[in-house]
Amino acid sequence: MAIALAGIMLASGFGVSNAAERKIDRIIREMSMDEKISQMIIPAIRTWDEENVTDLSAFPELKEVLSRHQYGGIILFGANITGAEQVTRLLDDLQKNNMEIQGASSHIPYLTPVDEEGGIVIRLSTGTRMTGNMAIGATENSKENAETTGRILGEELAAVGFNTDFAPDIDVNNNPSNPVIGTRSFSDDPDLVSQLGEAYSKGLSYSNIIATYKHYPGHGDTGTDSHIGTPSVEKTYDELLGTELVPFKNAIENGADMIMTAHITYPLIDEEKTFGNGTKGYYPATMSRKMITDILRTDLGFSGVVVTDALEMKAIETAGLVPGAEGSVEYRVNIAKEVINAGVDILLLPVDLNNAEVAAFYDEYISGIAAKVEAGEISRERIDESVKRILMLKAKYGILDINGNGTTDENIEERVVKAKETVGSKGHHDTEMEIARQVITVVKNDGNVLPLTSDSRKILFLGRLQGDSVAIDYAINELKNNGYINNDSDISVDFYYDSSADVKLHYTDEMKEKISQADVVIGFSYASGSSILDKENPQNIALWSAIEDTHKAGGKFILISENLPFDAATYNDADAIVLAYLGSGLGIDPTRDAESSQGMPARNANVVAAIETVFGANSPKGHLPVNVPVVEKQPDGSLKFGTDYLYERGHTVSFD
Repeated sequence: MAIALAGIMLASGFGVSNAAERKIDRIIREMSMDEKISQMIIPAIRTWDEENVTDLSAFPELKEVLSRHQYGGIILFGANITGAEQVTRLLDDLQKNNMEIQGASSHIPYLTPVDEEGGIVIRLSTGTRMTGNMAIGATENSKENAETTGRILGEELAAVGFNTDFAPDIDVNNNPSNPVIGTRSFSDDPDLVSQLGEAYSKGLSYSNIIATYKHYPGHGDTGTDSHIGTPSVEKTYDELLGTELVPFKNAIENGADMIMTAHITYPLIDEEKTFGNGTKGYYPATMSRKMITDILRTDLGFSGVVVTDALEMKAIETAGLVPGAEGSVEYRVNIAKEVINAGVDILLLPVDLNNAEVAAFYDEYISGIAAKVEAGEISRERIDESVKRILMLKAKYGILDINGNGTTDENIEERVVKAKETVGSKGHHDTEMEIARQVITVVKNDGNVLPLTSDSRKILFLGRLQGDSVAIDYAINELKNNGYINNDSDISVDFYYDSSADVKLHYTDEMKEKISQADVVIGFSYASGSSILDKENPQNIALWSAIEDTHKAGGKFILISENLPFDAATYNDADAIVLAYLGSGLGIDPTRDAESSQGMPARNANVVAAIETVFGANSPKGHLPVNVPVVEKQPDGSLKFGTDYLYERGHTVSFD
């Protein structure tokens, strides 16, 4: 089916009735240019005058600022969220404030997106963290577990009032040095990523949450974090079609409604541009007509909403891509022109809306984009096209009814009760723990050192950070209660890295003495990007020393990898290696279920399950979802990942 508006023909995949579509056309015709452009913008409100925005009523100036323009949505971050009741009321107040805008041609409710991927990236501080994507990819029943994860996260988001999740991440993690994706990816197998992304989104759909597939065209094979620089991928279009684009093509074929772009350049595919500073180079995909209109929309057939990754990121904000001084209205308006003309619909977070000065910027930003339209640098049809996609999306998910009004009449007090019952519920945490026990992967077990027996031996837990002791102590106590560790066992807990100190390395003489007396040392590692190849990295120094000192004393060393599994190659001299795939939340006490006035960050189930596995309370069922390359020493003594694999995808070691 095709839909018409002001002479524009759009492919419609939103499943909205013809009658509703005609009413949306009328809404758009009645909208001012300010309203249309505002509908294409989603700002953040992390703070106002340096205070976290958690209660809108405490910020009357912000309420007035938000009433100046009818934005397409508001994105919340961790600074905005302290608990289920609090964020439910904040989201309700934001929607009500938006619906009270004076002089609006129509009152159009917000999209309320949030980055609630699960695992290492969460925003619901009192919610259920779940295991994370790579952990899901490690399970035997990965498709079922991906759907369950989406369902639980969707239930919690919907309960508090979010209607959009900037998830799932369907990047193919085929670069072990990737500094930003890591365990956010399901696997380095594009077909598995496709299946699990689709299943995750199906889970979100049960609660009518809009899924957002990210980061198109793929952020898995980059060595730079686009938050701090501009990554470049030297691949041809055919190479992308064979790997990075596979999950996006699958998502589109299965009805994806929203896709988020990545700020990554593709020199072998795109056209060279002259930047605002006079240099030549390539626009990030977010600004590239080749990547958005020609490939995403035309070749792959995507007719839904395209949203940028945050435009405040340095890959855009500080790259000198267009005319104008860094941080100026001119620069950001020129960025917006290129992004819109590329075929993108929503400008996410051009800058944090955090004070009156920035509020004035947004006034100028919107009028500046309108001036580009008036001058013919952006066509009116291009604006109407995006606004229609946005309103069609809102109509499909019941955010906008056909009369342009909100559809939620549920009493706020009833919603608060439901939110507190749902978010971080016992049932959700129980399911989280069940999946976590399926996740744990053993890749090495020399001499069958695992599982440890319950006899009284000297055991030293060597945590990475001091806060790791919370999860470790919890697991030890549970194992004692269930007979897997004798109550008189000699167990101590220490840590080797102090992030707050000038000297980060905390591998002390006292620790060495404990290691020399221990029968077993259980050390924890956290791999992220290429840091595990840095010979000066305090973690590497500590763990290499601990493994050597343990073996010198005749003991056994068991490595628990908290995050990326590539450290299995860095610390392969360990006697046993256990993978958990999640390095966040170890400092959270799992026995604290009630909300506090400050809120309670979500717990880490994976590491608890890993410790259970070490002591035989859980049988390892996981398998590697990625290939782990060998680590090679170069002629200058530095380390690099090799082309051969130490452990191949699918590898696992079970207990006899």
